[in-house]
Amino acid sequence: MSKSLIQTINPSTQAVSENGIITLGSILRRFGCNLRLNGNAIEAEGEGYYTLDCDVTVEPTAAGIVEVALYANGTPIPGATATGSVSAAEDPVTLPISTTIRRSCCGGATSITCVLLQGTGDVTNINLRVVKE
Repeated sequence: MSKSLIQTINPSTQAVSENGIITLGSILRRFGCNLRLNGNAIEAEGEGYYTLDCDVTVEPTAAGIVEVALYANGTPIPGATATGSVSAAEDPVTLPISTTIRRSCCGGATSITCVLLQGTGDVTNINLRVVKE
């Protein structure tokens, strides 16, 4: 088993609708061969455990609940959600997610994405780091 790391950032403002995938931006750091950026997803290959740490800053268009989640192959990762509430439109809220997933030996790459579940608005920053343990 080899150790790998990838960290992506996108400090650009992006309008995201509910249930929309957040654009990860560009690679800040990358080490090893098990992780790569592919469009709006990080692809993980190789058997083992992967630690995911994500921070998302959202400025919603209305007061209320803001929720983001990490997905693996289009399916929500259990426990990989963060929720916050804002009292006024355009009040920024930063939502952290930290979790670990296990990848088995079989099948293709696991595609990891970040989705805005509630709180349509502008995502002003996303930082996603994945480490193969």
